Amino acid sequence: MLPPVLAATGERAAPGDDAPPEERGGGRVARWLARAAPHAPAIAAAVAGLAWLFHHVGASILVPTRIAWVMAGDWAAGYLGWAFFRDAPFALPLGTNPGYPYPVGSTVAASDSIPIVAILLRPLSGVLPDDFQFIGAWLAIAFALQGFVGAKLVKLVTPSALAQALGGALFAVAPPLIHRVVGPNTGHASLSAHWLVLAFLWLALAPVEPGRVRPRLAAAGALLAVASGVHPYHLAAGVAISLALILRLRLVDRVLGWRGAAAGAAGVLAIAAAGLWLFGYLASGTATPTAGFGSYSADLLFLVNPIHWSRLWRGFAFGRGQYEGFGYLGAGGLALVAAAAVALAVRPRAVSGARWRAALPALGAALVLAAYALSDTITVAGRKVAHVPVYDWIPFVGSTFRSSGRFVWSLHYLVLLAAIAALARAGRQRPIAVAAGLAAALALQALDVRPPIPIVRDRDWGRPRSDVWETARGAYRHVAMVPPYLVANGGQVAPEPWGCDRVWTWDAQVPPADVARRLSATFNSGYLGRLEAGPAVASCVEQRAALAAGRLDPETIHVVHPRYLPLLAAARATCGIVDALLVCVDGARRDPFSDALRRSLR
Repeated sequence: MLPPVLAATGERAAPGDDAPPEERGGGRVARWLARAAPHAPAIAAAVAGLAWLFHHVGASILVPTRIAWVMAGDWAAGYLGWAFFRDAPFALPLGTNPGYPYPVGSTVAASDSIPIVAILLRPLSGVLPDDFQFIGAWLAIAFALQGFVGAKLVKLVTPSALAQALGGALFAVAPPLIHRVVGPNTGHASLSAHWLVLAFLWLALAPVEPGRVRPRLAAAGALLAVASGVHPYHLAAGVAISLALILRLRLVDRVLGWRGAAAGAAGVLAIAAAGLWLFGYLASGTATPTAGFGSYSADLLFLVNPIHWSRLWRGFAFGRGQYEGFGYLGAGGLALVAAAAVALAVRPRAVSGARWRAALPALGAALVLAAYALSDTITVAGRKVAHVPVYDWIPFVGSTFRSSGRFVWSLHYLVLLAAIAALARAGRQRPIAVAAGLAAALALQALDVRPPIPIVRDRDWGRPRSDVWETARGAYRHVAMVPPYLVANGGQVAPEPWGCDRVWTWDAQVPPADVARRLSATFNSGYLGRLEAGPAVASCVEQRAALAAGRLDPETIHVVHPRYLPLLAAARATCGIVDALLVCVDGARRDPFSDALRRSLR
């Protein structure tokens, strides 16, 4: 019998192995099309996700050797962490990066370099181009999977293929997703993997046959392992939603006993802890609690406040750091919610038959995450209205995830799905009308969402271009900024108690870091998410003491702030200008690089 998709189009059945060679290729294509047909709506939504991304940032981000657009801010942090990791020896935890910053060291997790990808690509480092970024490809995959998994979620609430494709596209154009790409201070490729949140929600919401409980739990465990190699915020959301799945299997579906539920919960926590350790999030220097909890939070109006991202209306006021709690549904999403509310009011019986009970544990998890997103300082339109003292009693709970506002995403997507479900349920006798409503919401969403700042683009970041640098290859093992540029804990430059001055401008570390990685040298500076104070203090103090005593490491190239030039001069250093950088080396050296420095000042 022909598969329905082939029978409907009059296609021939796939020829067998005894068919002529010229027919075998057509048979393979037919079989592939037959397998892909059930996923056609999800594939269409994936294409919509790619189109949305490329509309905002251009398809040229896929070119792996184009790195200029990632050489600033948070993008540069992730890229440089990967660039130095390419020369790092294999060690546990995975992603250990001893040469960045040197001698403190870190992990690719601390530089937000998407550990799971960096580690998989590390063995190929020798054959990859010298300039190689995977961030663009990662973003493309993230947006495509956002549409794909979004369509699978919509399939849970409607059998209409057209509605699934349109609904998946609505997930792909969700404002919080594109916000992670072009929003202010939000260039985090790892946090763009919102499809992980959607996949966890699918696992928690999709029907489970009694004989398929273990595979469902295994899938949740596998997804947790992947999330642990992407970002701890996705992992934390995944843990909450996975526990909600276990609660649903026990209390709602009643296909899991209490012993099995306890074992499942223990497994969820064990996988999360093992993943955090394995990928380096718990390594020394990366797990230090950080300040900022209560500032980078969500406002109570996060679902309806565009924070300057709407073409259609201004929105409400918000706190300075509450861009991290961006959860705006968009004009299209809000229109769907309004339509769902009307459907509930006009045809309550049509909607009441849905399997809402199965969704309650996932909804509970999303509400708990959203409550945490509000932090200890509850605000409405940016104004404080309440304080939650529980975080004062257990401060570690707050300081671990200082940008708590990011936990609004689960509730955002559940609200969007619930609106689609209510609309589909109320109009199940009129699928064309439902599809028309989703298409209208999608068009309204595309019209409304407008990034308020310039999109991703190439930057004139002062890349070192002089041939003089090549004369240092093999002769110098270290590149050191004087004083070290150490930015950690969400952008706080290391102050005087660390032994470092606030003298460098933002991103000053990028050009010398590029020099260091091209010379396969270590680098004493960096911009990381977490950095332990003790070793960083020791590093800064040791450098200052050595310079004050007139000691210069003969294997180190010093990139010096002008304020510190007298200190290098007193140490009898040889200094010069290379690519607008003030560079000094040990005055006793006589080599092509030091000679070039002397000539640069003549």
